[in-house]
Amino acid sequence: MTNIEQTEVRTRSVPTAAALICMGHEIVRVIHRDHGGALLLFAPEARPALDRFMATKMHVDGLIEEADMLR
Repeated sequence: MTNIEQTEVRTRSVPTAAALICMGHEIVRVIHRDHGGALLLFAPEARPALDRFMATKMHVDGLIEEADMLR
């Protein structure tokens, strides 16, 4: 296992956190930072779900960009 697979998943993105929650993952803790808002932390087991969400998001972003270019 690589180091990134062993670490928790961190995000500041509400849509990303919501997607992980919809996929059955729970927020493990919240880190409040003075200089940049809060970080939401998920268990390392959320990594495959995050990767799936990000790949899907990139695909959808590409479709929207392509459609915008056809206008």
